[in-house]
Amino acid sequence: MTRSEWVSRGQRGLRGALAAAGLAAALLTAMPVASVSAAPQAAPGSVMIESVFHGYVLCASKDDESVYLRPIDTTNKYCKWQQIMSPSGAFLLYNAAKDQVMAYPNGGDGGAVVMEDAQTTGDGNIPNTELWSWGGEEDWGASALQSFADSGQNVDAKNPNGDGPRKDAVHTRGWRHGNQRELTWNAIPAR
Repeated sequence: MTRSEWVSRGQRGLRGALAAAGLAAALLTAMPVASVSAAPQAAPGSVMIESVFHGYVLCASKDDESVYLRPIDTTNKYCKWQQIMSPSGAFLLYNAAKDQVMAYPNGGDGGAVVMEDAQTTGDGNIPNTELWSWGGEEDWGASALQSFADSGQNVDAKNPNGDGPRKDAVHTRGWRHGNQRELTWNAIPAR
């Protein structure tokens, strides 16, 4: 399926288009994985999104629509993501185990990051609330994972009640609201 066919099918919904084309074929031919320059340390295929708390990655919850920070477990399919490029240059983070994408639907500082069914608008575009982008690489070798709907909101790995990795569901935080290191991530190949 070509990119233009995917966009035209987007009116029927991203899920329908992926199902019709077969997810593997769509990921390998129609929607290239983000390049290394767009996603630090990303490789083709599934990735894990590792926080600066090394050894902790973003994982979809198998029980609800939340996203959590969990210790790396290469057998946990809920911690593996496909970075699917959109026509806008941003990307979806698709989790095959949930058959959903990571989203930031409610906005605002400290808003919840959730899993939801992939959507398209009437014109075939993907809603910005489901799209993500990488900020520039920082001195410590990681980049902010930003909501494309509000690039000032970054996925936050810091426990709001301490200095370690967060244990509650993941939320966002503005770049100017405290330490930035905890707002940065790397896409690493899923093993």
